[in-house]
Amino acid sequence: MNNTDLNGASAGSLNLGSFSMTSIVISTIVYFVAAFFIKRYLVDMGIPKGMTRGMVVFIGAAAISYGAAFLVNLVVT
Repeated sequence: MNNTDLNGASAGSLNLGSFSMTSIVISTIVYFVAAFFIKRYLVDMGIPKGMTRGMVVFIGAAAISYGAAFLVNLVVT
């Protein structure tokens, strides 16, 4: 274990490197896929395009993306 001091935290205890990058990449991909399917679902329901539908798509896709990032962190670490 590396005992290099980085602002009071040891480098061995930090979650750096490929694991956090994997989480970022997967959550970004999941965000765009979720936004596509949520948008398509709302169009099929006949919800008119507007600010409310846009916010529903954004919040839903962001929530799914955060969940995917959380799962990746559980699996990887």
